[in-house]
Amino acid sequence: MSKPKEYSWATKDKLMTYTFGALAIIAAITIIMWWNVYALDVSTLQPIGWAYGLTVLVNCLIAVGIAVGIDALLYKVASDSPLNIMSAAVFGLIVSLSYTVGEPVMRSTQVLPLLGPDSFIYVAFITLVGMVLFKKLTGRKGRKYVNPAAAAKLIVLGLAGLLTILVPADHLVTGGLQVPSLAGPVNYDIVAGNGAAGFGFYLVGCFANPATPIPTAVPTQMEIFNLFIVEKFHSWAGGASSLAVIIVGIALFALARRYIKWRITVAYFVSVAIMAVLLNFAYPGGDLILRLGFELFVGSSIFLAFFMATDPASTPLTYVGQSIFGVGLGVLAVLIQTYTGFFGGSILALVIMNVTSPFLDRIGKLKPSTETKEPTLPRAIQQTTVKTYECMQCGACMRVCCHKLSPILVKQAFDSMNVEQMSKLNADYCTGCGHCSFVCPSRIDLKGAVLRSKAMLRNQ
Repeated sequence: MSKPKEYSWATKDKLMTYTFGALAIIAAITIIMWWNVYALDVSTLQPIGWAYGLTVLVNCLIAVGIAVGIDALLYKVASDSPLNIMSAAVFGLIVSLSYTVGEPVMRSTQVLPLLGPDSFIYVAFITLVGMVLFKKLTGRKGRKYVNPAAAAKLIVLGLAGLLTILVPADHLVTGGLQVPSLAGPVNYDIVAGNGAAGFGFYLVGCFANPATPIPTAVPTQMEIFNLFIVEKFHSWAGGASSLAVIIVGIALFALARRYIKWRITVAYFVSVAIMAVLLNFAYPGGDLILRLGFELFVGSSIFLAFFMATDPASTPLTYVGQSIFGVGLGVLAVLIQTYTGFFGGSILALVIMNVTSPFLDRIGKLKPSTETKEPTLPRAIQQTTVKTYECMQCGACMRVCCHKLSPILVKQAFDSMNVEQMSKLNADYCTGCGHCSFVCPSRIDLKGAVLRSKAMLRNQ
């Protein structure tokens, strides 16, 4: 018997392989940039702890190793746990690249360890919680309701003291610098009520290379935007260079544009920009470009927009649902960052919006029709046996149905024997053209499921 082959160039395994490659490039860039960068003791200004680059490297090895190990172990001991090595490896890289590495010059207290070897325990714990609780256990129901890496990180933060993270007690709230607030005018120099030294000083003190002394003059716009776009420290390792993330992310989107939900990323960036403009008018006296740059490029934003917000399994199927998801994510992220001081607010916003995905799937569905409209299909592939996968929530089947049905939603209703839902989805309109099964990269028998739903409705 011939070995089963991949049916599509964008199956789940291949898509995960492409994503792993993109994340590995970003990780390598961060490791190289941070290789000789150390945190400094605030009193002696001497290097302390492991180098940032080495910390990121070990974080990646630990997270990927644990994720792949758990996936392989559960595959061996649980009959209903599929082997998804590349998916597990991608999850491990996302966990390690979404962990904050490095300590700011203005540090006063430490809530979570940001340097090796102490940080390794937290990275390992986040990986363990995410793999077992969110990727495997919740995935048994056929759909993941939250992004596993984001949800696991919030749980670990909660155990460490989420209120402390949100407040944020780790920042210097007394003395000459003070913590600027986004709920006020944001400017480069001294602004009354928004940090005694202004927002520009705060950014350099918290996000610049620790070896760079806090400037005695007001930072220039060029210095700040070099910090935002080219390289920054004390942030998510995946956000060390926003420019690198943008280039790699766009390349990945172009390669797998039919299966990656890039509309979420676009809607997110647009909504964040609009919110920044509105807040600039709400708190007059600030610099619009500075606020806009901060909201778009702060540590977690760019990496999350490209590699976490587009997670196929926990985001909406329809184009309209994806756009609403992106807008909601952007608005919530800005509001959380502005009014709680939690500059990683986008990760909390992501988990909140993930919960709305099943409801957003109902918005933007094409209106079913008894008329037949032939879609444009990709070239046929002649193969005898092909690999099958779980649904990757790409929604491709919904856009080729000649009767504008939602085959994957019909199948889900059929699997749960929900006759009422099958009727609402107009499963009886199906004429068995098979377009849905033809384009499905996971090779799910959608045609068979929809036709069986149709037969069940007629028997009713």
